Amino acid sequence: MRRRRFLAAVSALGLAGTAAACGSTDAAVTDDLQFFNDAASWEPGYLAAGDVLRERVGWGLSPQTIPNASSYEQVIRSLLQTQDPPDLVKWGSGYRMRDLARTGSLAELSSAWEASVEAGWLDDGMRPDFTFDGGVFGMPLIQGYYVMFYNVKVFEELGLEPPATWDEFLSVCRALKAAEVTPIGTTQMNIWPVANWFSMLAAAYDADWYRALCQNEASFLDDQAVGLMELWQEMIRDGLHTSADSVSDNFPSMLASGRIGMQPTPVSWSTQSMELAGMESGTGFDAFLLPAVRASSPTVVTEVAGLVVPDRSRHRVEATEALASWLAPEVQEPWSDFLNGSSANPKVTWSDPVSQRLQSTIRDQSLDVVNRYWENSPPPLVVGVTQDLGGFMADPSDPRGVLESLQRKAESEWSYWQEATR
Repeated sequence: MRRRRFLAAVSALGLAGTAAACGSTDAAVTDDLQFFNDAASWEPGYLAAGDVLRERVGWGLSPQTIPNASSYEQVIRSLLQTQDPPDLVKWGSGYRMRDLARTGSLAELSSAWEASVEAGWLDDGMRPDFTFDGGVFGMPLIQGYYVMFYNVKVFEELGLEPPATWDEFLSVCRALKAAEVTPIGTTQMNIWPVANWFSMLAAAYDADWYRALCQNEASFLDDQAVGLMELWQEMIRDGLHTSADSVSDNFPSMLASGRIGMQPTPVSWSTQSMELAGMESGTGFDAFLLPAVRASSPTVVTEVAGLVVPDRSRHRVEATEALASWLAPEVQEPWSDFLNGSSANPKVTWSDPVSQRLQSTIRDQSLDVVNRYWENSPPPLVVGVTQDLGGFMADPSDPRGVLESLQRKAESEWSYWQEATR
């Protein structure tokens, strides 16, 4: 029955091909929790963690994958309106989680959160990323830090070292460009990658302004925004980026072949793509934190995805109990090891050496950490902003006009968000 409801939902959205690509496991004939997600390649990790979870609480995971990211949100929102939604759903944190929680379609998970904090498996400082109207509505699935991956052999051949300052970073870019290597792999395709680089560049330019912007306490017309766009415009015009229509899935192979020198992407699970491209951690690829433009230490962008429980799930109680054990070290270790890192449990060591080193650096030095823009403002605003910024990446001729458009969107969408959440 649940499988039929899922097929009916995706069919109604014209996504029959997507439905065919979903995982074949049907939770209706098992005691496992039906888990909807948008990362098909992560299924072995889900299953490995689910096996341990089943030993602890009697419920494992039955992944159902919707690999089309642009369709995923539509399908989930549709299923949440039915009488028989999934048991667990992969979803964003921050405003993306709040946007779903304010519809009343999610179960409250404060008990699972408190149990994990009490056990020492979860930093309570992450609570705001999963809180709406005083309640907790999600648990962290993954956590990654955005860094600059680079080709070790290319750097060695050109006598380059990982930069510690912004001037050094620009010098590295120019040296790569002079050697006919495109310095940075970025793209506007699929919209969300725009948010990745915008987050990193904005946080490097002025972290305080970026943080305020994400909370509607700063403007896209501020001097910081103007300076940021002028810097970005200069970098694009100097040929420091790949073309705006590049495909991000090609960046690992482009990095491996030396066609690009660096790629901004999360350390931990992105190392899998580097390995698949034939590079080894530390000798084929390595990574560094993007330096701040003016500050003395870098600000690091983090991406945190979560797990939520539909309020109408027929296994809501069981799913909530399972999430109270989700961050247990023995559950997280096979999951995190599969992704070469990524666990939000501070007691679980990230397995990839590069990821482990940078994770330790961020924590030991208590570096400033900010959320990725994709989760850090109301979703309709984020989509509009990234669309405009994607256009800027393709044609950087009018940064002021872009900023004016962004500010109009911000004023409209923040007004709507505040009215809708009263």
